[in-house]
Amino acid sequence: MQAHRPSPAPAPAPAPAPAPAQARRSRGARAPSWQRSLLGTLLAGAASCAVAAGGTAIATGDGAAPRVAPQRIDQLRRRVFTTRLVFERELDAGAAGPRTRLVSWELDGLRQYALVAVPRGPRPPGGFPVLVANHGTHPDPPRYGFTAAGVDARPGDYYRAVPVLYAAAGFLVVMPDYRGHNASQGAAYARGHLAPAYFAADVLSLLAGLRDLPEADTGNVFLWGHSLGGEVTLRTLLALPRDAAVRVRAAALWSTVGGSLWERAAYFGRSGALPVDPERELGARSLAAVDALRGELTALATPYDWRADETLPRIDTLDVPLLLQHGLGDRTTPYEWSERVAVAARLAGQAVQLVAVPTAEHFFAGAERERAVARDVAFFRAAMQGVMQARAPARGAPSRGGDRE
Repeated sequence: MQAHRPSPAPAPAPAPAPAPAQARRSRGARAPSWQRSLLGTLLAGAASCAVAAGGTAIATGDGAAPRVAPQRIDQLRRRVFTTRLVFERELDAGAAGPRTRLVSWELDGLRQYALVAVPRGPRPPGGFPVLVANHGTHPDPPRYGFTAAGVDARPGDYYRAVPVLYAAAGFLVVMPDYRGHNASQGAAYARGHLAPAYFAADVLSLLAGLRDLPEADTGNVFLWGHSLGGEVTLRTLLALPRDAAVRVRAAALWSTVGGSLWERAAYFGRSGALPVDPERELGARSLAAVDALRGELTALATPYDWRADETLPRIDTLDVPLLLQHGLGDRTTPYEWSERVAVAARLAGQAVQLVAVPTAEHFFAGAERERAVARDVAFFRAAMQGVMQARAPARGAPSRGGDRE
């Protein structure tokens, strides 16, 4: 790990009031407030785009710079990242939680930040296995990591259990902000339907810097993603070069975003509270979201071939076992999205497991969350012990859609 940077981390963008606590997300006839605002968050991405001559401008934290197109999966796979993580400061996780710190690095001219949570207790001879945890959509990216009381305490109330539970199971947990979130620069890239493609580059660059964490076992690295973070994780896995500096053993996706770029736009466009005239308005919402996505693509400063950058057509290049868990009643991201990923992976001969969780929660809560973490931990440890291979023993369609509890 390099020495402490002489300058402090940049302060997050000010806000007139804290965003509603993510922990208040709930189910019911009316969609959660963050879900109702999701379309606005995505549409804001199109509004923040501008065309720049030459397409070489770099986004900064103020969101005013134009957006260049994201690098496609095949381009990221060929890219060499020379990341150096820099220690910023220790963080207060409480006496009972893991030891936490903030690290930073630079990518594409943007200063990025990540939370590092180290298990308490002695370091194993080879270091702690590493879990890189990728969070989902935040309705107000600069407020990511803030508590309901307005305190900057990554990863915030909603994802607080992630570093705590996995660190308690013996994993060193690293949670990147993503560009444009909290104090991480790149606000112009934090919104819109293309965001997962940008965030995948952030995660790949972070993986290249894990060797700078003295407690990390970079021969046993795992990825975790929730919701939009599931798409970020899958893109990262598909772009990871075979000669990467770290060895990713397996990955777990919770309630993942799925479908094509346009399907996601249409789905999220019609999500939210039921309109007064659904016969007329629901279809109009979906089409408006598709129009916004078209505008987002048109406004990019550099060309982007989205057809060549879809994940499922490339699933046969996946190199690690995959565990997907999804609530059967999830209305934020439908169970069928995880099922689609699992079926595509199985048909491609990949080692994949799909668990249908009997809940409507988008982010598992209570006992369901603890059971989901336990399944992940068992899955990861089996991969560490060489019990699972990246490829299934035989190709063919799955005999069943998943394991139901």
